[in-house]
Parts: sequence; structure tokens; C-alpha cells
Amino acid sequence: MRKARKENRLIRNAVILMVSLMPLYAELPLQASNLASPAYWGMAHSGTALNTVRNAYWLNPALGSYDHPYVINLNEAFLPGKGISFTELSGHYILGKSMLQGGINYENYGSFDARDDEGIIRGTFTAAQYQCFAGYAQRITERFSAGIHLVLFGNRIDVSRENMLFIRYGFSYTFGKRDNMLAFSATTDGKSQRWRAAFSHELEYMPLRLNIDFRWYGDDYYPGIFLNETEYRFDFGAAARYFADKLALGAYIRVSEDLNLMAGFDLARLNMRTNAFGLDTMLSGLALGARYRFRQLEFNLAMYHYANFTTMSALGISYIGK
Repeated sequence: MRKARKENRLIRNAVILMVSLMPLYAELPLQASNLASPAYWGMAHSGTALNTVRNAYWLNPALGSYDHPYVINLNEAFLPGKGISFTELSGHYILGKSMLQGGINYENYGSFDARDDEGIIRGTFTAAQYQCFAGYAQRITERFSAGIHLVLFGNRIDVSRENMLFIRYGFSYTFGKRDNMLAFSATTDGKSQRWRAAFSHELEYMPLRLNIDFRWYGDDYYPGIFLNETEYRFDFGAAARYFADKLALGAYIRVSEDLNLMAGFDLARLNMRTNAFGLDTMLSGLALGARYRFRQLEFNLAMYHYANFTTMSALGISYIGK
């Protein structure tokens, strides 16, 4: 009987959590983790083909700069007034053409009222989840790199705990006079997987590198998704919306040797734009950010805008070893 009551309490608290965070889940892209990285938010969830970002290996283990012996990153992202925050500590160390990587990303969703079977408040409970990893990357040639992570992913609701192991792997290939990059990464538990494919290109006459990410999760596809529901023929509009929903565009702008700006747009926000009007809605999905280096320190700031004038803010600092 006591065990049944405990299970009922956990289920009830899980429902309370989902209802409380429903607006957040409706706005955040479906993914394994909400990263604290300012570059991730400043380029609207893109950047899987940019190795200039210090902690880009969170998205693709093959990415990372070999120009410095080691780098340590500390980042924080938060939704003002929501009690929701993400914290990241990560770093890498270079050994010749090899790179050792590691980090933890902790997601704090705050506290919620805990209710008994009669709906009476009997205290509070907290919810959080985390992702920590250890990884290895190898620059196989001057143009081709590969990497792999062992990832421990866990979540906590009240006294409930759940932990899972994942493998994250990635490849990157650089080509052309402007160092174009093609990159692919995936996360799998052996049963299912999510993957990203990305391309970046630096413009010839502008200090601007453009990046496009295609994210596929595999849980929204079903036979007939591209067919017209009434005429049962191929619907180009449905196909275009399906693929556009998985695209994120990012820009990395080199203002000076020490200052870089970031911008981006997540096309997953287009569905919401077509269902509502107003300036706030039109700005949804847009992102801005900046990175400034002072000697061995690098400072990052970014903002990603949701609807209802809610903005994810992120800031961070990196220490670059000599």
C-alpha cells in the first residue's frame, strides 16, 4: 500500500511538472539537452559546422580548435523570471593530433507545489536533469576529424531518478579555399538515434561565416506525412514545412581579431508565426550574440527570443591555455 501511494505521488508530481513546463516544452526544440552555451543560443541552435566555437563538441565531438593546448569553459543560460537555468562546465586538452574532452551540463527547472491525492499542497518538489560526458577526438588528416563521447544522461523529479547512457559521435570535413566545412553528428542509445548534418561557408569578400544545421529526431515521421490528406497525393507544401522545421541558420561575424558577433534564426519557429500575428511573434526564433577575447580570457553573451517577450539569456567565460 505504501509503495502504491509513493508511485501515485511520483506520477502526480510528474504530471504537475509537465503541466507547469508545458509552455517551455512547446517553445524549446526537441533535443537531448538544453545547453548553457552562449554560442548555441546566439546562433539559434546552429553551429554544428563551426570549430571556432570553444565548446562546439557538445553538438559534434569532431569539432574543436587545436590551436591551444587546453581550454576551460563556464557558461550559464536562464529564462528571466521563470526560475529555469542551465549551467555548463567543460573543457578539452590537446595531445598532438588528439583531443581529450569532458563536461557537464546541468538543467535546473526550479521547484513546484507537491499535492496529495485530494489536491492539497503538502510541500514542494524540485526537478532537474543533467548530461555529463567524456570524449576523444582525432584529427586524422588536416581536413578530416572524428570524435566520440560516452554520455551519462539523467533526470530527477521529486525523489524519482532515471539515468541513461548514450554514445555521441561525429565527423567533420574541411574543403575549398574558404575552409568550407561539412559535419555530421549523432546520439544513440543503441535503439534509436538523433542526428545533425551541417554546412558552413565563409564569404569571400566579407568577414562572415554562414552555417546551416539540419536536425532530425526520427520521432515525428510516419508513412503518408507528405501526402495530401484529402487527395492522397504528394504535397510539396507539407514536405517543405517538414524539412524547414528542422533547419537552423547561423552567422559568425569577425569584427576584429578579438571581437566576433553572432546571429541566427531557428526555422522551427515558423509554424508559430503562421498561427499568430504581432511584432513579438515576428521576432520569435531570432538570436544575437557576441564573443570578446582579452588575453587568455574569452567572454560570451547571447540572447534567443521566444514569443510573449520571453528571452533566453546566456553568458559565459572561457580560459584559453598557452
